[in-house]
Amino acid sequence: MLTDALAPTQTDQPSSNTLLLDCARLRQLVLDVIHDRQNYEVLLDYLEPVTLTPHGLDTESTLTLALLLSEVEHQARLNDRLHQLTQHATAATLALSEAGIILALNTAAEQAFSAKPGDNHEQLGITEADFQAFQQRMLTIDGPTLLYTTPINSTSITNVLVGSYHQENQIYLLQALQSKWPESIDRALQAVFGLSASERMILSCLAEGMTSEQISEQRQRSSATVRQQIKAVMSKLGSHRQNQVVALAASVASRTRQLLPAHGQPDQFSRHSLQLGEFKRGHRRIGWRRFGHTRGKPVLLLHGPFFGAGEFEQDRALAQASRLNVFVIERPGYGRTHPPARNSDLLQTQVDDCLALLNHLELPAVTLLSHETGIIPALALATQQPERFLKLLAVSPSTPFPADTRLDGIPRSQRMMLWSARNAIWITRLLIRLGMVQKRKLGPEHWVQAVFAPDSQDLKVLQQDTSRQGVLGAYSFNYTQHGLGLELDMQLLMSDWADLIPKIQIPCQLLTGQLNTTTPPDAIAGYYITNNPVITLEVLQNAGQSLCIDHAEHLFHALVN
Repeated sequence: MLTDALAPTQTDQPSSNTLLLDCARLRQLVLDVIHDRQNYEVLLDYLEPVTLTPHGLDTESTLTLALLLSEVEHQARLNDRLHQLTQHATAATLALSEAGIILALNTAAEQAFSAKPGDNHEQLGITEADFQAFQQRMLTIDGPTLLYTTPINSTSITNVLVGSYHQENQIYLLQALQSKWPESIDRALQAVFGLSASERMILSCLAEGMTSEQISEQRQRSSATVRQQIKAVMSKLGSHRQNQVVALAASVASRTRQLLPAHGQPDQFSRHSLQLGEFKRGHRRIGWRRFGHTRGKPVLLLHGPFFGAGEFEQDRALAQASRLNVFVIERPGYGRTHPPARNSDLLQTQVDDCLALLNHLELPAVTLLSHETGIIPALALATQQPERFLKLLAVSPSTPFPADTRLDGIPRSQRMMLWSARNAIWITRLLIRLGMVQKRKLGPEHWVQAVFAPDSQDLKVLQQDTSRQGVLGAYSFNYTQHGLGLELDMQLLMSDWADLIPKIQIPCQLLTGQLNTTTPPDAIAGYYITNNPVITLEVLQNAGQSLCIDHAEHLFHALVN
């Protein structure tokens, strides 16, 4: 409960029902949240009376919150547990999901592999077969193991990676082997062995496993000069060709000793791969994924804001068993897909992204599958080019939220987002960033506690052991771009898209749960069934918003039939 000191006050102007906030107090609450001096729920308590009125925040309060955005975003990154695992290492370090998706990496890894969060192991020069062999070694032999990256081109430097498994987060932590030494050792090499600065640099390169040709290219010296310097180094050290092997072996031992205390052993590993691809549309990067049977019936999945895009192992297994070839477009702001250009139409951008993907993959006709807000671009696709889509299966579909829609029964964190999107996008952005502070502190395996009510069916489903890997992957997928995808989804949800519903002519089936409090079955029926006789609705009695997870078999059965 709020104390009187924290409660918003009613304005003295009798003509207005607006609640005024104390901007200094509001600013302090935000700072207390991001610096872990106060819980995010206290800020929501303070804002909630305002969100239950038909009015938005006053201008001064909105500006106060907007000016705090950069500080909030900075603190969110510092609180990210995956960030902490990778950022403090000097060597190239990456955190990968069990499906091989890069969840986090440090600057050294970005430079070494030209990789970004959302890429997969193939960007690192690790084949699918090698990654599965690495997982098998990790599964059968307790302790860290090695991975060898294949250079993407002839000038790339081969890397040997030490991999360990973090049981708490269910991730693989990969770290490039390096034989770095501090300045004191560098000076000792000069004093004890008489190595010049150039020769010490050559020794460092040899310890990295570089060949004479690679050293030549990096140092912009002729191959003959480099070979001569290598001979000089070996002579001064009293060594022969074993020198490179000795340096690497010493590095392996050193790095392994560092990783061993944190290493756990996985119980199993995924046998159903998640393939990643991307293409450019104009200046924008569009990410896509594929899982299931390679020669199966093609399905285009338009994901929602909470349950990822192929991260859950059961989805990949069921798609394979059902002979479905599922393609997932990463919608703007999620995963790797860039946001739309400024002032462009958000919905039409998503439609054009999907059509570009179908053309890129040469898919003439597909079945549409949508989760939650994904139904909006799915409806637009089906109405604009119905000949390219066989049918639409919409799971837990969102409904329009006109200005007079009551939000009382919706889970609080989602209700706050809907209210802010209806009134001021600045507030939406700030709430997302503040929510990210809480989610990152909770960690990648517990972030869903910040989204769903404590006693909800959805949270129970997401906290099951079978959901952990999917929850972890969805965390990275949703928040790689700092929650931009959710922000764009809120904008899209509050736009005028209800007129798409009566226009759809292809077969359309809706699946929802009786326990879904965000979009209850009655609301779905009121918007969809009464406005279009083509659309059918099936309500599952013991399901909530997370229907796509705990009733996945039912979903895939509906797709096949």
